[in-house]
Amino acid sequence: MINDSFLDEAREVPSTAPMERVVAWSVFRSRADARNLLDHVHLAPGQALVGGHGQDSVAPYWWVGVQVQDMGQWGNATAVNKKGRLGD
Repeated sequence: MINDSFLDEAREVPSTAPMERVVAWSVFRSRADARNLLDHVHLAPGQALVGGHGQDSVAPYWWVGVQVQDMGQWGNATAVNKKGRLGD
């Protein structure tokens, strides 16, 4: 079973408050939707799930991302999937 406790941490999405070596993330409006993604993420060696929750002008949000150990292995550092400012 995947540990999803990081979803309970107050942490803004990386496009608002940059987080080191986070290369991909998605934003959800419910914790349940964020948790559902975890079972569908396939990580390579040197990658880990990260995330948290915050609040914007619309409503609370939860986010799930991938943090890599080595940006050089990721490839082009500008190829970071932001999916819009808050996942839209």
